Amino acid sequence: MTKSTRHLHEKVYAIIRVDLFQGESVQLRNKITVKKVVRDREVAEKEVDRLNRLQAGKDVEYFWQMSRLHIDG
Repeated sequence: MTKSTRHLHEKVYAIIRVDLFQGESVQLRNKITVKKVVRDREVAEKEVDRLNRLQAGKDVEYFWQMSRLHIDG
C-alpha cells in the first residue's frame, strides 16, 4: 500500500475484455467489459494469456491494465 497526501491506495490489475466483433454502430463503452480485478500483476498476465488462447479467432481480445484501489482511512 502506498500513502499519498490524501488517500491510501494499492495497485490492482483489471482484466479487460474488448468485443471486437460488435459493429461500428455500437459505442466503444459497450464493447468493453472489466472481467475481474486482481492484486497481483503476474496473476493478471497469466489470466489474460489464458483467456486470449481460449477465445482465439473469436474477435475478442483481453488485456490487463494497472489501476489503484483507493482506501479511505
